[in-house]
Amino acid sequence: MLKSFHCAIVKRKVVASFLLLFLMASFYADAKKKTVELQIGSVVPHDLGKTSKGEKIDLNDLKGKVVILSFWASWCKPCLQELPVLDRIQRKLGDKIKIIAINYKQDRKLYRKIKHKLKDISLTMLHDPMGSLGKKFGVKSIPNMFMISKQGKLVYHGVGYGDKTLDKIIQKLNQEL
Repeated sequence: MLKSFHCAIVKRKVVASFLLLFLMASFYADAKKKTVELQIGSVVPHDLGKTSKGEKIDLNDLKGKVVILSFWASWCKPCLQELPVLDRIQRKLGDKIKIIAINYKQDRKLYRKIKHKLKDISLTMLHDPMGSLGKKFGVKSIPNMFMISKQGKLVYHGVGYGDKTLDKIIQKLNQEL
């Protein structure tokens, strides 16, 4: 009797383990499906959230301007090199362009501290602490940049930062403007 009781418990544990594995695999598959791979020419997600001042940022409101989204983090040296360059582009081109710097997967307290240090940068700053906005754009590494046409379609996507990247950005901006 004790042996059959022990067998029943083992069977239940095995069934529970398989059920748990099935649920985990299902959850993982769903999570992968929600990660987007945007293609050039794609219409991009329009709702970007709110700034720290509560200003809603919606790409539909920015149609008629070229928009650059740059996902960055404070620990990323290339990101910190890219931000001042994007700031100079924003200042030079003014209302023709809107550059939005999105802090990716960093703690709110750290983000506020870094944002204060970057107070001279005139870019619109957003915070994506959980990476949910990044997931909508398929961001897996940073810096990660998206250029969106005046019509709201993706015209450039670049990962990383360097002289060649900057040349591509300027070339694409000239085409779009």
